[in-house]
Amino acid sequence: MEERQHYNVIERCLARFVWIRAGEGVGILLMFFSLFLLMLAYYLLKVMRDPLILSDGSAELKSYTTAAQATILLIVIPFFSRFYYKYSSNKDKSLFLRKVLLFFFVNLTLFIIANQLSLPIGIAFYIWLGVFSVVMVALFWAFCADCFNAMSGKRLFAVIAVGGTSGAWVGAKLGGYLFPLIGVSGLMILSAVLLLSLNFLTQLGYRAIPLESRADESNLKPGMTPVWWRGLSRFFHNRYLLLIAVFILLYNWINSVGEYVLAKFVIAQAGQVAERGSYQEQLFMTEFYSDYIAWFTLIGLLLQVFVVARLFRWIGVGASIFILPFVMVINYSLILFFPFFAVVKWALIAENSVNYSIQNTSRHALFLPVSREDKYLSKNTMDTFFYRFGDLMYGASVAIGVNVFGLGTFEFITFNALLAGLCCWTALAIRKRYKIQYGDVDQGHPPILASGLKPHTIAAGKKSILTIPEDTFVEPDAGDIIRYQLRAANGVKLPAWCQFDHERLTLSLTPPSGHDNKLKLEVIAKDFAGYEVSTYWKITIKAEL
Repeated sequence: MEERQHYNVIERCLARFVWIRAGEGVGILLMFFSLFLLMLAYYLLKVMRDPLILSDGSAELKSYTTAAQATILLIVIPFFSRFYYKYSSNKDKSLFLRKVLLFFFVNLTLFIIANQLSLPIGIAFYIWLGVFSVVMVALFWAFCADCFNAMSGKRLFAVIAVGGTSGAWVGAKLGGYLFPLIGVSGLMILSAVLLLSLNFLTQLGYRAIPLESRADESNLKPGMTPVWWRGLSRFFHNRYLLLIAVFILLYNWINSVGEYVLAKFVIAQAGQVAERGSYQEQLFMTEFYSDYIAWFTLIGLLLQVFVVARLFRWIGVGASIFILPFVMVINYSLILFFPFFAVVKWALIAENSVNYSIQNTSRHALFLPVSREDKYLSKNTMDTFFYRFGDLMYGASVAIGVNVFGLGTFEFITFNALLAGLCCWTALAIRKRYKIQYGDVDQGHPPILASGLKPHTIAAGKKSILTIPEDTFVEPDAGDIIRYQLRAANGVKLPAWCQFDHERLTLSLTPPSGHDNKLKLEVIAKDFAGYEVSTYWKITIKAEL
C-alpha cells in the first residue's frame, strides 16, 4: 500500500514504536516538540513554584491558595467560550491556540517585571501558574483532538504525549540546575522565550498533518448561537461527559491531598537540616522537588514510550482510564501501614508517573470521538474548572479537617484511600458509557479483502520480485492503517530464499537451480484496532520456463 512505500527516516524510526502512515512523520514530530516546549516551560516554572510559597508559609497556605484557582477559572471560562466562537470558524485550527498562548506570554512578561522590581509575587504567581497549566494543556490536547480523526489519534497520541513527558522531565532537571545560577527571573525569561517559540511550531504542526489523518475540516454548524455559558452546560446533557468531569474532580482531589501529605513530610524533613525560612531550607526543598519531579517524569516517560500505545491497542482507550485509580487504591493502602517519608515519596512518584503518562493520554483520547464544540468547550471546562474544583475540595477538606476536626496525616491518608475507591467506580462507569456511545469507534472494523491474489509462476535459479497489489485489502476505518505479514500456509517460516519487505509489499524469491515446487503462502493484514484478515497466494516454481 502507498503508505508503506514512502516512509522517510523519521517515520521509519517511529514505526518501531507506533503505527504510523507515510506522510505523518513531520506533523507528529512538530506536535511532539510543541508539547515538549510547553511542558518544558511549565516545569521550569513549577520547580520554583512550590518552594516559593512553602518558604513564605505552610502546607495549609499552599492548599488554600490552590483552591482559589477554581474561583478564578469560573471567570475565565466565559471569556474562553467567547473567544473560541470568535476564532473557531478560521481555516487555521491553530489560531485560537496561538492567541491564548500569546495572552499567557504577556502575563509572564509582567511577572518578570514585577519580580525585577522586588514586588511580592509568590501567591499571585502560584495561582497564575495553576491556571496556565490547566488551560494551556487542555487547549493543546483539544487542538490535537481537533486535528486528528479518532483512529489516527489513538495511534499517534502516545507519541505526542512522549513530547510532554520528556519536556516535563527535562524541565524538572534543568530547573533544579539553573535555579541557583539564574534565579527566579532567569527561569521566567527562559520560559517566556519557549512560549514564544511554541507559537510558531503549532501552526507548522497543523499544516503538516496529511489529509488522511485529519479530523473533519467542517467549521461551526449553521445557526449555532455562540453563548458564553455553553462551556459550563453542555456536559450536563451528556452522561459520558459528566462522568469524565466527576472523574477529573476526584483524581485531582486525591492527588492534591497526596501532595499535601508529602508537603508535610518535606517540611518536617527540611526542618532537620535548615532553619525555617532560610535560603538553605528553600534550596533543600527546591532540590527535593526537582529530584521528585524528575523521577516521576522519567518513569512516566518510559511508560509513555513502551506501554501507552500498546494499552490502547490491547484494552482500548476506555479501559485504560481505570489504571490510575487502581494504583491510587494500592498506594494509600500501603501508606496507611507504612507512613514513612521514603514510602510516601515513592508512592507519590508511582502515582504521578501513571498520572502523567497512561492517565493523561487516556483522558485526552476520550475526547477524540466527541463533537468539535465539546473538544474545546466541554473539555476546557472539565480540565480547568473541574480540575481546579478538585483543588477546591482539597482545600476545603484540609481547612475543615485541620481547623475543625484537628485531623492529622494518618486521617488524611485514610480519607484518600476511600476517595480512590470511589474514583475506581467512576472509571468503570466511564468505560461502560464509552462502549455504549463510542464503542464502534474504539473497536473499529476488520480490513476487507477487496481482491484475491493471482497465482504466479517463476523460474528456479533466478531472482524474481513479486508485488502485492495495494488494493488487495481495504481498511474501512478512517485513520487506521494495515500492516502486512507473510508466512507459509502451513504456519512455518518462509524459506531462506524468500524475503518479504512489509513496507514495500514486495516478495523477493531466489529458489535454487533445479527447484521444482509449489508454494502456498498466507498474506495476513492486521490493523491497529487488532483485527486480522488473511488470503492465500499460490506461487509455482519451475525448474525450466
